[in-house]
Amino acid sequence: MQEVKVQVLSVDDLSPALSEHSVEVGAHRIFGIGTGVDEIAAVPRKPGVYVWDTDGAVLYIGSAASLYKRLTDYAKWLAGYKPNERWEVSVIHMLKIHRSTVRWVQTTDHAEAMRLERRLIEWHRASVGIAPLVVGWEAKAGSPRADAERWAQGLWNQVRPDVAPQPASTAAEPT
Repeated sequence: MQEVKVQVLSVDDLSPALSEHSVEVGAHRIFGIGTGVDEIAAVPRKPGVYVWDTDGAVLYIGSAASLYKRLTDYAKWLAGYKPNERWEVSVIHMLKIHRSTVRWVQTTDHAEAMRLERRLIEWHRASVGIAPLVVGWEAKAGSPRADAERWAQGLWNQVRPDVAPQPASTAAEPT
């Protein structure tokens, strides 16, 4: 395996996009900060955008109809995932091995959350030439992407002699 160095934005570098979005929607938007999945109780039960980072470097940007529900789901997935025992979906794997923390921005509704998510991802892309390193997926059950994910999981289990093979997942995890 070869290493490639890439530049990513820090969470603070997302500020111009967040500020401009705030002006357009007429409401001040700021990041709430968690130290990881330990502070789920502080997460609002409202729509919004979440950003996973490691040492301030943006890894993943997502949106949710309920920040609390989505981040509670992530907390469960991350707590139960042991990278040296089995393969998991790529987002969970990357967040776990990089010991990520989460920040969030509450929005008025889910439509605004999805718009802000796209804007932050495109701001990242415009600033450094690539989207955040960890990407989500549209792995809906029965989709070509889900089929490819199961195939990759099966292959990963075969080529990792240090890990006991696990059955390929049939259900998509986070979106």
